Amino acid sequence: MIGYTVGAPAGALRRAVGPYVGYTERAAYPLARREVAVSRCVLVLGWGVPLDVRDPRGPSGGATGVASFAAGLSDSYVDTLTAPGTAAGIQVMLDPLVAARLLGRPFGEVANRVVAVSMLDGAGLRDLRALPDRLGAATRWDERFALLDRAFGARLADTPEPDRRLAGAWRQLRLSGGGIPVDRLATLTGWSRRHLSAVFRRELGLPPKVLARLIRFERAYGSAGRAASDGWAAVAADAGYYDQAHLIRDFRTFTGSTPSRLTPPPADSPALQTAATQA
Repeated sequence: MIGYTVGAPAGALRRAVGPYVGYTERAAYPLARREVAVSRCVLVLGWGVPLDVRDPRGPSGGATGVASFAAGLSDSYVDTLTAPGTAAGIQVMLDPLVAARLLGRPFGEVANRVVAVSMLDGAGLRDLRALPDRLGAATRWDERFALLDRAFGARLADTPEPDRRLAGAWRQLRLSGGGIPVDRLATLTGWSRRHLSAVFRRELGLPPKVLARLIRFERAYGSAGRAASDGWAAVAADAGYYDQAHLIRDFRTFTGSTPSRLTPPPADSPALQTAATQA
């Protein structure tokens, strides 16, 4: 059984930080889940029982026994296994350029990885490392959300804005639904295609073409409920796919399943709704 409490970041933070999704889940047995790839950083600050994150490609992309962690952009799904007991925490979906400022490192350093918050080094991240304990000690969700406002606001105030050319290219890629050609992005930045790809890998974690695929996939995945009435071919076309075969390829890569065999995300899951609406 799981319950959600959703809060909005205060003031200007709303332009940089997704909704706060507080959760409490009680289970008498281990809970296994499949987490699909997303084009956001998933930051979980938990104070309950831990979980394991398993990357199908090998142990380097996963984590064991973590309750608080940051997940970098990934070009694959992962599986999680939550221990029996009570899991509680707050999940926040972050734009990768914002996440890089909060975590104090280029986001490429956590690409295809899950990093425990306790393992984030640097004196400037002391407050972030302390957040799970402080959040768990609070007794109300509004107190917890206020703690996040103060911690995130202070961290962003102390860190520089990302390169405008990079931020502009990333924004154009998202606004186009992954449809803008990479050559056009390179022209907009004034960089060569090779340099653009290198900057994306370093600062975002994945090259532009893979990110474009991920953004298109998110649009299609968010429309999975339409497939029963409109068909997957229509969903593929609306998401910007050349044909249904390309959509099936991406679903296999980012979910480990084909569209027809995939279980749609629960309609009442705020965490998943956040991922879909921010795509």
